Amino acid sequence: MSKFTVEEINFMCVFETQDRMQMLENIRQVMLHIKDSDMEELAEQVLGKLQSMTDEEFAEVSLEAAE
Repeated sequence: MSKFTVEEINFMCVFETQDRMQMLENIRQVMLHIKDSDMEELAEQVLGKLQSMTDEEFAEVSLEAAE
């Protein structure tokens, strides 16, 4: 299973869903509006990791934002 960075976890927390497929869809929708290249890269990294994991693996990911 791919490990997520703190930045990736914080990015995923914005979407407030525990459903992997819903998160994939939400990120794809938001990507149309991202103008910052760093944020676009971060979104692409998260999408890649989400696509390569199972729903069971995703369920084990702790989605708590870091301060």
